[in-house]
Amino acid sequence: MTRNLLKIVQIAFCIGLVLLTCTACENEDDIDEIFIGKTWYMNGGTISGKKLNSDIRNFYTDAGTNAYYITFSSQTFKGMLTNGDSFAGTWTADGKKQTLKLKMTETPTASTPFDKQIYHIIANATSYRSGADFLQLKKDGENVLLLGNKR
Repeated sequence: MTRNLLKIVQIAFCIGLVLLTCTACENEDDIDEIFIGKTWYMNGGTISGKKLNSDIRNFYTDAGTNAYYITFSSQTFKGMLTNGDSFAGTWTADGKKQTLKLKMTETPTASTPFDKQIYHIIANATSYRSGADFLQLKKDGENVLLLGNKR
């Protein structure tokens, strides 16, 4: 009887692990909730491995509040660098793989070196991470933009 009970416990444990694994595999981001109708403001990032958090704050001081943001609609996005330098395009995302593809239809002049670097990360982003109040756009391990729902 003890062997049967032990076997039942082992089987129940294995079934529980299988169910837990299957549930974890089905986790998928709600793309609509993350992107559609949202405006994301740059709060920091990394360019070529160098953290930019304080640099971003300094640029906001100079540029005012009409700079460094991206707004997503159901199929398109638009954004602003500095000095009215806008960009726009279409986007697709995969909530299961957390991949992102931004196709530019309007490219900015990106006259400053900083704007050029930021635009390069946005235009070449391949993945994202998100939470309730942040969005991370990632080109690669060395080039990442951190965006928030507030400046």
